[in-house]
Parts: sequence; C-alpha cells; structure tokens
Amino acid sequence: MSKKTQWAVMVNLFLLLFLGLVDNQLISPLLPLIQKSFHVDVTVVGTLVVAYSVAAALSSLVSGALSDHYGRRVFLIGSALAFAVFSLLIHWVSSFGILLVLRFLVGLCAGAISTCTIALASDIFPYEIRGRAIGTISSAYFAALILGVPLGSLAADQFEWRTIFPGIAVIALLIALSNWIYLPVRKMEFEYGETDAMFLRARIKSFGTFLSRRDLLAAVVMAFFVSGGIVGLITYIGVWLHTTFQVPVRLIGIIFLLSGVVSFIGAPLGGILADRWGKRRVSIASNVLLALSMMLVPLLHWGVLLFVVFGFLSLSAAFRQGPITALISELVEERERGSFIALRNIFSQLGIASSAFLGGVLYVHWGYSGVAALCTIFTLVVVWLLAHYLEEPNAVAAGSASSLISVPKGSH
Repeated sequence: MSKKTQWAVMVNLFLLLFLGLVDNQLISPLLPLIQKSFHVDVTVVGTLVVAYSVAAALSSLVSGALSDHYGRRVFLIGSALAFAVFSLLIHWVSSFGILLVLRFLVGLCAGAISTCTIALASDIFPYEIRGRAIGTISSAYFAALILGVPLGSLAADQFEWRTIFPGIAVIALLIALSNWIYLPVRKMEFEYGETDAMFLRARIKSFGTFLSRRDLLAAVVMAFFVSGGIVGLITYIGVWLHTTFQVPVRLIGIIFLLSGVVSFIGAPLGGILADRWGKRRVSIASNVLLALSMMLVPLLHWGVLLFVVFGFLSLSAAFRQGPITALISELVEERERGSFIALRNIFSQLGIASSAFLGGVLYVHWGYSGVAALCTIFTLVVVWLLAHYLEEPNAVAAGSASSLISVPKGSH
C-alpha cells in the first residue's frame, strides 16, 4: 500500500469515526429545544441519550463479530448510508416516540462505525506503524469535542433543531461515497469448509475464550478503567469550577475547547512516539502522568497553573489513545479482531456508566477531590494491568519504525 493510499484510508476512517461522534456530541445542546417541541419531561427527553448508547453497544457486539466473517468495509459503508437515511428522516419527525426510534437506529449505525473503524485500521496497518495510524484516526474523538457542542449550540441558536439533521445526512452520504472509493476490499480468511452457522457458533464461543486468557481479560478490563477514569473526571469538572470558583459557563466551554485542541494534537503525536519507543512503554508513561495530573487538579485554585495542569492532563489522556489501542489489537488474530474490539467497547461503556454514577455519589459527599481520587485509582489500575499482564509483541522491537511507510523486512 502506497503512502498516498495509507493517508487516504486514515482520512476516511477518521471521517467515519468523526461522523458518529459529532452526531452524539451535538445532541446535548439540542435537548432543551427537543423538550420544548414535544412538551415532555427532562427525564423523558434524556431517554434519547440512553437509547442511542444502548443501540451503539448492541450494534458494536453484533457488527464486530459479523465483520470478522463478512469484512469491515461493507459494515462501514452500509452504516454510513443508513446513518444518512435515518438522520434525514428526523427532519420530518412529528412525535417524540418516532424520534426516539430514529435515534436508536442512528445509534446502531454509530456503534458499527466505531467498532469496525478501529478493527479495519488494525487489520490494514502493520503493528510497527499502527500507533501513528490509530492515534491519527482516534483524534476524531477530540475533533468532535472541539466542534460537536459548539456547532450544535450555534445551529440550535440560529435554526429550528430539525433542520440540522439533513445537513448531517448529506455529510454522511459524502463520507459513505468517499469510503466506497478509497477503502480497500479485504478478503477475510476462513477455516476450510467453514459455513456461516459454524462461524457464528465459533464467534459466540470466542467471547468466552477471550475472557479465559489472562492478557485478553486484562485488556478488556483495562478498557473499563481507561474510559471510566477520564470520563468521570471530565463529567464533574464543570460543576466544580462553576460552584467553587464561580467560573461562567461560557468560560468553562472555552476551557474544554482548548483542551480539545491540545488533545487533537497529542493523539497523533502519542502514536508516533509509541511506534518509535514501544506501545507498552508509552502507554504506561502517559497513564502515570495522567494519574499525577488528576491528583493535582482539585488541589489548585483558579488561575494559570490550573490551566497548565488541565492542559497536561488532556495531553496525557490523548497520548495513550493510539498506543493502547494498537497494543491490544495485536493480541488476537485478524479473523477475531472485530469480536474482541466489540467486547472491549462494551467494557468501555460500562466503565463510563460506573464512573459517572460513582463520581456523582462521591461529589455529593467529598466534593471534586473524591471524584479525582476515584479517577486516579482507575488510571493507576490501568498502569498495573499494563505492567503485569500485557507485553509488547516479541516480533516488534521498540523504535523499529521512524516513518509511516518504513516497515522492517520480515515483519507482518
């Protein structure tokens, strides 16, 4: 694969991931308008987020397993097309119940996109350069943070909320077309004489196999603590800043915007360094620095130092994104990778839900220091799991790749 083709694939996978993430981010500022349109209670309108998340988790599990057999490309392009259709239909929605169903269907598409994007990137890019590739693609998480809420807020202020979704539909259609042109067709390898029914039974059995291997079990449990640690801290920092230092909500938004910019830059850089120095080494170092930053944040007062530490926290969180994903994607063969990443994503969602709930309880009783302590513990557990259960693949020497294309002879 040429350098030009590699970059084209990375850009297209970035756009796919960005599509689902921005759609999820911009719904938050639209919720008050949706509530007003349908005259429903806050708890009722909140089910839009719940339905989306549940659908994404279910879709991740199913699409991940099936993509091991039928290929990732068909799921990615098909999901983007379906995403466009369901988003367009929202423009004409006349009841909250129909909107809830459509958001559930969009969530199904987003779940498939999230899982198959990372699985395909792991399939295509050799381990020696995978940190840089996945770091670049994963920067979509932070690009969505930078653009999702601000764009949603601006659009909500200027237009009727339904008019936003035809625009999303057009973008999804263009991304689907671009991926149809640029994503490579990969033949998945099957066992001789394997039928569809045999494959499905093997995939169901494989989930148990994943949990019986110490390194794979550690990897999926680690996803719980990776996502839970950072989301728990971020969820309550706005409330802490506003109530403790009387920071205006507008300024809090600017802080998140700046941290998103830092993270957007840091994610590819972390991948580059991981390819040079080793994924496990960079993963451990970035998590240690992240834990230290988490401990410091609640001890600081409003001012420049708090900005610096929060920026360092954002950079550390972004640095680990590519290295960790690249490392754990190498633990299984390509024909099982989609199923494994799907299982990892489910544990990640469980970690987010758990830290959000526990963080709320701790914030009420011990303030933001309690939340920071929980998230620090979560992050140190990640360090412990990396240090004791995960190893850099023996076939890869740290520092073997210095450029996107330079793959040593005899590897992969």
